[in-house]
Amino acid sequence: MNTEDLNNLLDMGLSMGCDFLEEKGFFHPFAITLEHNGDLQRSGDLTEEEKAMDPEGLIQQMQAMLAAGARQGLHKATALGMDVKVKRFENEGFVRAIEVIIEHQDGYGFDCFLPYKKVDGKLQFGTVFSNSIPAKSFIS
Repeated sequence: MNTEDLNNLLDMGLSMGCDFLEEKGFFHPFAITLEHNGDLQRSGDLTEEEKAMDPEGLIQQMQAMLAAGARQGLHKATALGMDVKVKRFENEGFVRAIEVIIEHQDGYGFDCFLPYKKVDGKLQFGTVFSNSIPAKSFIS
């Protein structure tokens, strides 16, 4: 497992989510690719039509785009960022979180979450947690 690739994607994904939340108070799903030369590329701004789409449909569209590029060998790794509600522990309720799903050509993946909440108009962030997942985008 290349932890440097994972850390670079996770850092960029969480930073983008935090920046959007601090600037706008919300964010639309976004994609990041790690190219074979080590460059990180982020998805461009969404069109008005894409912003108006059902979030699930937009996420599926982005997943399909990332998977197509991965299967064509265009990317070393991919990440998809989104704003979600997640339940970390059974004894907790749902919390808001920045979710970043990372998949690597080596076959590993992680579903990472950074919980957040607004307190007195200011964002407070929790501790990142993650789960291992298969890198479905890279499986032919």
